[in-house]
Amino acid sequence: MEKKVHSYMEQWNMVQPGMHIVAGFSGGADSTALLEILWEYQKTHKITLSALHVHHGIRGQEADQDQRFCERFCQERGIGFRIVRADVPKVSKAEGISLEEAGRKVRYQAFLQELGSGVDRIALAHHQNDQAETMLFHLMRGSRLRGLRGMKPVRGSYIRPFLCVTRKEIEDWLVKKKITWVEDSTNQELEYTRNQIRHQVLKPMERIRKGTIQRMAKAAEGLQRLEDFFQAELQKQWEGCVQEEGEGFRIVRAQFQTLHPALQEAMLLQAMERLSKEERKPEAIHVEQVLKLLDGKNGSRLTLPGGCFAVLAYEALLLKKEYKIEKTAIEVFCEPGQEYHYMGADFRLTLENREKNVKIPVNRYTKWFDYDKIKNNVVLRTRRPGDYLEVAPGVHKKLKDYLIDQKVPREDRDQCILLADGAHIIWVTGMRISENYKVTEKTRRILKVQKIEYGGTNDGETPY
Repeated sequence: MEKKVHSYMEQWNMVQPGMHIVAGFSGGADSTALLEILWEYQKTHKITLSALHVHHGIRGQEADQDQRFCERFCQERGIGFRIVRADVPKVSKAEGISLEEAGRKVRYQAFLQELGSGVDRIALAHHQNDQAETMLFHLMRGSRLRGLRGMKPVRGSYIRPFLCVTRKEIEDWLVKKKITWVEDSTNQELEYTRNQIRHQVLKPMERIRKGTIQRMAKAAEGLQRLEDFFQAELQKQWEGCVQEEGEGFRIVRAQFQTLHPALQEAMLLQAMERLSKEERKPEAIHVEQVLKLLDGKNGSRLTLPGGCFAVLAYEALLLKKEYKIEKTAIEVFCEPGQEYHYMGADFRLTLENREKNVKIPVNRYTKWFDYDKIKNNVVLRTRRPGDYLEVAPGVHKKLKDYLIDQKVPREDRDQCILLADGAHIIWVTGMRISENYKVTEKTRRILKVQKIEYGGTNDGETPY
């Protein structure tokens, strides 16, 4: 078996001379065999080997005995050994996740600490039985191609040298070498999902068709090649369809909807995973929910795992780390002849006399109003219930309806800076003014308002 594993390691280019390899070591048959094989391997290859044992705080004295076994095993071979103690039940309760998930999270946090301290590779003892269990588990969750292809032999800094052998091969090899190991009693407990798959699904499958495990492992390799090809195509489409926006992504709807459904699903999953990072991962069901959201109304939103949100805008699907509307209750009362700073912009107000036969310019960030038609104070503020503007002589329209008609995304509406006269909106800055305040031949005094954003004012023409 040593030759088979060594050949597999070289096939996948798992280690290079000079590397420091840390093996996850529980003391079970799989991790014991892996550490033994890597220990033999280092004798003829210039690598540094050490072991990491995670004490989960679950099985009391039995777990303590496992730890002592691991310490003794490493001491006899001169292998560097480190212990990480964790309270997995506490993590499970605090985060509302299963013991299985909490244990995995604790282990990978320990591995990340190792990688952050100069370690090059983390060696894991997953074998072909684990691969088959993983494929079945993902199938039960409704996973797509990437889930069905199982675990990769090499994923970043993680290597799995045993994906070329079965559990039986490993145990037979240990018996032949007269190497002992410890048994984790929880491996027999059917309350754990993995154990149910192992004992109640995979074992009967192997009895029905001997060699099922090896064939599933072979199928996983073929699916991995398909996934690699698919990912390359996905990245091509990603560049033209997805834009990063702060802690989120903007997916252009027009382009997205021309893609094959398989690429749509993969693109959404990739975006959601990048957002959620190390938190709870999105699943196929969440992809389906977002796809259904695309058929909804603009402004619709959906909560996703990891504190993320999907928001349907007019021309894009927004995926955000958090959905938060920042609205200021502050209002600024304005007087002509003054400058005011409000929400990142400066406003300059000037009072002028109306000159006859002088055409009023049409600019986006400078507006002219009939000052004598203003009944109350001129106020800079954000929107409120009851706001309206006049869109034609004598025709009032709710501000909310106007913003919807202009396709302003819901999450941006509270960011609109308004120049108001009570509930009557004089000017939706950067957009339009109310018909009521337009300068006419009867106007005597003009209020000129100029919005100056940082970087200068670009006063392009606007239809209002």
